[in-house]
Amino acid sequence: MTAPGAPRAAVSLRDIASSTDAIEIERLLGTLRHPRGPSLRDLPGGEHGPAAQQLRRQTVSMPTSALRASVHQTLQLLDNRPSVHPEAYAASRRRLGTLMSQRAVEDDWIARLRARRGRLGRFGEQGLRKALDADIETRKQQRRRLIGQERHAERVVEDHERRHQALHDWHTDHLYQLAEAQCHAQALLARQEAALDLAAAVPPGYLLAELGAPPERPEARQVWREGALAILRFRKDHHIEDPNRALGQPSVGASHRLRRSEVQLVVDQARQLINQHGEPVPLVEPLNAPDIGLP
Repeated sequence: MTAPGAPRAAVSLRDIASSTDAIEIERLLGTLRHPRGPSLRDLPGGEHGPAAQQLRRQTVSMPTSALRASVHQTLQLLDNRPSVHPEAYAASRRRLGTLMSQRAVEDDWIARLRARRGRLGRFGEQGLRKALDADIETRKQQRRRLIGQERHAERVVEDHERRHQALHDWHTDHLYQLAEAQCHAQALLARQEAALDLAAAVPPGYLLAELGAPPERPEARQVWREGALAILRFRKDHHIEDPNRALGQPSVGASHRLRRSEVQLVVDQARQLINQHGEPVPLVEPLNAPDIGLP
């Protein structure tokens, strides 16, 4: 929720995220989407408290370049946070539980064997007494080994628990910065959507040439936006200013040609979906899939 009258940064086609920026935004949001990740509601006073409201006001007026710098810096910070291994932690707890159960079984067997030996009395069969004594000693040795393994397993579990506590403390210490970066990343996505709205409202000539005018039907319009995003992102990545050619002049560079062909494929698919009879097939995922549009 934005404060009334808060100054807003002007939206332009430059607010389209480059491929690198898009990857960083998705990585940050994906990392902070984990249950351990902070959000505005974790700030003092919650998502409607003074800290969250001030953060929203500042974000609205920040330049897009500053928002991207915030995302980049926070990703560097996240790379140095304490590491935890949830699967290894769960496995270590299962291992400890198994060892404790096995030791309980050995304790029970030792108690049973001792009781049986006691029932033989002083004049019981010597051979059976010796066999029981040997079995008891074997069980004791196994129990001692299990105790050693159990203590090691306890130390492993304690180490994982210390790691989790260190991560929790780290998140607490960096709560505002992480919540701030999450807010900034979401603002970047909102500005990109606003830039696409601008492109759909007043399409540049190169978009009209490739995709035609934005359709009225919602499904077809969304396909048009996906195609436009692929073009605009490619132009930004390769600093293309040509007002007539959407993808600029073909390059002699192999990587550039490959990337250009990938984007052209996305545009061709969008055009076919837009122009087919009836409603276009709904997109299962965006046309600019993660492997399309990488530098």
